[in-house]
Amino acid sequence: GNETELSSELAEIYAALGAMEADKAPARASVILAGLGFTPEMQRRPTKTFSGGWRMRLALARALFSKPDLLLLDEPTNMLDMKAIIWLENYLQSWPTTLLVVSHDRHFLDTVPTDILHLHSATIESYRGNYERFEKVKTEKLRNRAREIEAQNQHRAH
Repeated sequence: GNETELSSELAEIYAALGAMEADKAPARASVILAGLGFTPEMQRRPTKTFSGGWRMRLALARALFSKPDLLLLDEPTNMLDMKAIIWLENYLQSWPTTLLVVSHDRHFLDTVPTDILHLHSATIESYRGNYERFEKVKTEKLRNRAREIEAQNQHRAH
């Protein structure tokens, strides 16, 4: 009896590890770290040996590695060089879950987001598409609003 229980417990553990892709974890971690600029030598070093900027990259790597249901990124490109930014943009384009990002990086906002949330005068307006599309639609909306106001003023004057 006891051996059967043990082997079924082991089978469950192996199934869970398989689902987590535990065998692929070191390779996945290495891909993320390399993408963010960590050389193989750096990848073997203890966290405490890194400066603030590199620790920020480690925090980003940790967040990407853990694949959360909701990933919040605040100005993720600020601490990165061009190569790491390009890697991050490519990596996030196939991000499987929800990503909410605050950024002033125009290229990043044109490359990564599928939707833009515009917060102004205590309301949030949602726009489909990247930043470039958002700007076009917003400009068009403002133009239409100005036309409406102008038409109303002419009507009043009449």
